[in-house]
Amino acid sequence: MLPAFTWAVFLVKGSMPDALQDVNKKIFSEWMPAIGDYEFAAGYCIEMYDDPANYPKGTEDENYYTEIWVPVKKR
Repeated sequence: MLPAFTWAVFLVKGSMPDALQDVNKKIFSEWMPAIGDYEFAAGYCIEMYDDPANYPKGTEDENYYTEIWVPVKKR
């Protein structure tokens, strides 16, 4: 079981793994430095993947949906 956190949820749309890697890079190089009141709260993030069967090209579909959940806490 995961401990309770406040989660910043980032929606990812696009072909894997490129779309996921691009959003991860932006989270830690752009978003995290810009949110002065919050900081990373744990040593892990959660990724949620939609069912590839819902897309004509599976995980390589340009509309494939994923989420990245980042635990944050007030400074």
